[in-house]
Amino acid sequence: MSETFREYRDCDYSECEELVNQAWGFDQIFSSQELSKFAKHIYTKGSCVSSNYRMVVEDNGRVAGFIFGLNTKSSKPGRNIIFGLGILWKLMRLKGDKSEKRKLIDAINHHQKNRYEVVDKGRSEIVLFVVSKEYQGKGVGKRLWSYFKKSCIDSGVDSVIVETNKLGASSFYERIGFVHLSNFDSPLHELATEGGQACMYEYKCK
Repeated sequence: MSETFREYRDCDYSECEELVNQAWGFDQIFSSQELSKFAKHIYTKGSCVSSNYRMVVEDNGRVAGFIFGLNTKSSKPGRNIIFGLGILWKLMRLKGDKSEKRKLIDAINHHQKNRYEVVDKGRSEIVLFVVSKEYQGKGVGKRLWSYFKKSCIDSGVDSVIVETNKLGASSFYERIGFVHLSNFDSPLHELATEGGQACMYEYKCK
């Protein structure tokens, strides 16, 4: 493996979205292809535009993993409002099963409400972090994290949080030094993983 770690480029987006789909299986969650496509977009693109640190690992010309993070001591992104308005417009025009659309909207709203009952807004965090299955266990994820961690530490960030699933990447975060903060109820995690439990972890930089 001759991997290259570099800054994210706009041309990487489609490959990042596909990695997200492989990890979370949006195509299996929704019967409507249009709704599945929409969900992949708001999750991946929303994470991208709400981050101000973006790095990918490339191997043989393909993106094998990426990390999107928010470093609150660095310059903050400015496209969140524009992206949010665009999502509202697309949602209004979206065709397909109304009950599935309502289920997704309700899941997003309940997720956000419950999440911010256990952690404050405006903290430095890993927003989205995915490594292709074939590259897991090879140190790729640890290196992506190490670059973001250094950026945060160098900027004077006290701690970094991450949202994950107990049945997903929680063991990985524990191995790299994150400590469990709290669980919270999330219909989004339950949609993606049967019996899934959403939780927050924290890494102390100091």
